[in-house]
Amino acid sequence: MNNLLEVKVRYNHGKRVGNPVFLNLRKNGETTVEKIQHLQENLKAIVRYYNSVDRYLKGYLIDVNYNDIIAKSKRISELLKPDGKQPNDTVVGARFSDAPSGQENHIITYYVDEETVDKTIAKMEEAKRFLTEKLGGKAVPENFNESKEKKNILDYSGYSSKSSIRNMIVDCSVVEFMSVPNVTADGQRESLLLTFFQTEQSLSEMLEKLEIDRYQYPYAFYGNDTISADWSLYKLLKDKVPYMISMISSDLSQLTIDDTDKTAERYRQYIPKPSNEPTIGVIDNLFDEGVYFSEWVENKDYLDELEMIGGREVSRDHGTEVTSIIVDGPILNPWLDDGCGRFKVRHFGVCVDRISVPRLVNKIRKIVSDNPDIHVWNLSLGTNDEVSKNFISYDAAALDDLQANKNIIFVVSGTNDNRNEKKGILRVGSPADSLNSVVVNSVKRSGIPASYTRRGTILSFFNKPDVSYYGGDYEESERIRACSSKDVEEVYGTSFAAPWIARKLSFLIDVMGFTREVAKALIIDAAAGWEFKASAYKIQNQIGYGVVPIKISDIIESDNREIRFFLYGTASSYITSNYSIPVPRDSDNKYPFIARAAMCYFPQCSRAQGVDYTSRELSLKFGRVNREGKIDDINENVQDESGHAVDERQSRMDFRKWENTKFISKVLKNNKALKAYDERLWGISITSKERLADSLTGNLNFGVVVTLREINGVNRIQDFITACTLRGWIVNEISVDNRLMLYNKNQEEVMFD
Repeated sequence: MNNLLEVKVRYNHGKRVGNPVFLNLRKNGETTVEKIQHLQENLKAIVRYYNSVDRYLKGYLIDVNYNDIIAKSKRISELLKPDGKQPNDTVVGARFSDAPSGQENHIITYYVDEETVDKTIAKMEEAKRFLTEKLGGKAVPENFNESKEKKNILDYSGYSSKSSIRNMIVDCSVVEFMSVPNVTADGQRESLLLTFFQTEQSLSEMLEKLEIDRYQYPYAFYGNDTISADWSLYKLLKDKVPYMISMISSDLSQLTIDDTDKTAERYRQYIPKPSNEPTIGVIDNLFDEGVYFSEWVENKDYLDELEMIGGREVSRDHGTEVTSIIVDGPILNPWLDDGCGRFKVRHFGVCVDRISVPRLVNKIRKIVSDNPDIHVWNLSLGTNDEVSKNFISYDAAALDDLQANKNIIFVVSGTNDNRNEKKGILRVGSPADSLNSVVVNSVKRSGIPASYTRRGTILSFFNKPDVSYYGGDYEESERIRACSSKDVEEVYGTSFAAPWIARKLSFLIDVMGFTREVAKALIIDAAAGWEFKASAYKIQNQIGYGVVPIKISDIIESDNREIRFFLYGTASSYITSNYSIPVPRDSDNKYPFIARAAMCYFPQCSRAQGVDYTSRELSLKFGRVNREGKIDDINENVQDESGHAVDERQSRMDFRKWENTKFISKVLKNNKALKAYDERLWGISITSKERLADSLTGNLNFGVVVTLREINGVNRIQDFITACTLRGWIVNEISVDNRLMLYNKNQEEVMFD
């Protein structure tokens, strides 16, 4: 087996260089006088609506319903344009239309003042006049082609400006209609979480203006834009300010624990005393300190007096079972011995059997803040309700925020389908829609999805779950052994798949010393392997990138015919690149390799932006450097190259644009060596883009794992190491034994006389 290599390369950082972009209609697109008239009437109707109701805002909230998934650069630029700003500066939300999967279009909500709407209506009148007088009532792409326009000498005299006319006509071609926001609840609920669009006034100020009697309609604030509300308060707000509500989710679709029928057996097991093992944080229901491994667990019942109802029988099974897998899973399940050893646990019992979403979020934030030494957190709680198609759940967004700002990673169970009669496959429940977390679904021993499996994707295309692992199933022969407050029991559920991945991540981060970005990329890459593009992708909405190997050595080491290395870096500019990776050549001066790569990063996210949730995009390219000095990407990623027309829908589906996990591979069916372009080598390029801002707002760390497989089975790893060293790069061979020795040495206490 070959060791994993750490390669410390020097990156080049470059700014974005671009020529002025002249907007034009899309191929086969058109704008007619009638279309502009239709949109103009939409705006007038919106103005009439706001003038007919008690308006508690200075401006107008307007839904722009696009006719496609729209890129930031293709959004409206002249419609609803305020003085001194761009329309993108006024975006307060984004969701998808109610259409079949793959056919959704963007609905983006803008908050603009009255003057902007009045000016837009006037500009539309001018655009109609231009179309009528200059283009016979209809514009097509050829009208605004720069070379043809100069030849045809379109006359803009008598109009406000050339760019204003052109941009207005192009804007109208991508908009279907405009309307007042109107988000409604999906069925009556006992208690709801209501999130409101952010405007110039605070939510508390708006509620005061509405004169909501807090005794008659009790509510609580969660953050600056969300409240809990009962059904009567929701109906009142829906009647008075329906346009202000941006998201509705259930507060009392309470987070629940897996409820499996179990078979128990008497069990006592010897376990040594803990020493210097790493600690994993567990947030679950309560832990039983009477079990055989209790010395390995630092337990805290994180309940207040109201939650600890006197005289009530308190269950401590679920939390104890989850923690037992983290501490001693391989002893309880020898066939799942991963080689990671035992782990200590800091266990926080946050609920008896269920807990409301906001209460859980408040507890998680406090727990994580008070325990900065813990890097890996296991959360095996989840809701029965499906997550929304249009926004990230409140609890998942909180996990994403914590991970974007702290050096931690959450492992979250993919939730179970607990219905007695299963009709279709349910979408996962929250917080399994957390993008920065590693979300784990469950499979049987054969690797096929468990009977209770739920599915992604999230916000129409984000790939959740991330991976799958063995979590048992209904049949006793499939079940997982875990220690409850009674004895060892046979259990099943995603709750018992997740802690196995928490063990692996803690080993990679706390013992091996990898960054969380590299550790997550190693897990994703090992799960996907060479089979993902060939088969596993067909059910990726159930198993993610695949089933993670049992042995930690299969994640860290590779076949003798493979070169596996990782790169770690920081995206601090538009382009972060290295074009001199010395992939070995054969005697014919060709590259006898197939390749794959996985990249992970932890971006800031904005729940208020709805379906446009991630605020930062890192686009990955890896492959040979061609004669033009560009990378022949193994995934044929051309979205950032000039001269290539790739729309937003294709970029998201083919190149995973805006997703924080990238996996690319190129498996050659004929296994022919790749030609070399003169003396050029291989390269890697990371392109960084912001969702709303025009310039980068900070550094973002990334980890990339690259695997090269020699098609003839030749071991060329030493050639690669030598070539990297000659370039002055530091190459470290990652040996598990050496890293364990180093870890143990670092944990020794030094006694001073």
